Amino acid sequence: MTCTENWSTCNGFFLLALSLLAIILNLTPLIADYVEDGRLFYNSISCYEWWLPGLFGGGLLVLPAVSMTLAARKKGSCNSRCGMLSSSLLCVFSIIGGLYCTLIALFAISKGPLICEKGSITLDRCDYSLRNFSDFQSLNFDLVWYTNTSCSPKQINDSVTVHGISQKNSLDFNLVPDFDLNITIDEDSQKLIHIAVYASLAIVGLLEVVTSVSQIVAGLFGFLCGTSKRHKGQSQWRG
Repeated sequence: MTCTENWSTCNGFFLLALSLLAIILNLTPLIADYVEDGRLFYNSISCYEWWLPGLFGGGLLVLPAVSMTLAARKKGSCNSRCGMLSSSLLCVFSIIGGLYCTLIALFAISKGPLICEKGSITLDRCDYSLRNFSDFQSLNFDLVWYTNTSCSPKQINDSVTVHGISQKNSLDFNLVPDFDLNITIDEDSQKLIHIAVYASLAIVGLLEVVTSVSQIVAGLFGFLCGTSKRHKGQSQWRG
């Protein structure tokens, strides 16, 4: 293998690890929501978890580049100039996904969990339009919400009281059966989950961008210089 192929191998495995980590991080608050109340869209820690920064941005958008990068470094049909160039082109989507993951995570850190936001603490107040991310001046990283001890506890106002969003006011998408373990996630735990998940997602997104840029460079070198492929014990350059 040439240095370009070794370079692509490292990039591919690193991107794969980052994409899996992003998916796991995004699933963490979703699983916490479900374990606490036995349903989704009911007692979410944050609006931003439903933007799917890790599942979509840091995960699904990165996987095509991962598959092509790992295929291009093998001694197969993709181990060619075309394969290397394709891995570079697909990394554009990885960069977009990484930036999306980082941007959503930064806004989530700035805003804090739902219990610490002003106004309604239900999912009904969540606005899933991209115009919310046009004003970077609104970002505030003094983390007052993390040290604030007066965050509003979530309460149910009608038929149920579950330290969370009322069933009447929540988004009623019961996609999975109720499964209540009677586990309550207190305010401090919600804050800790929120900052740990989104700080990690921001770092993962940035690392995906850096690694994708690295693979673009490696892919372009492979496209310009060619790759190696062995046939019957002999090393040949493949263009």
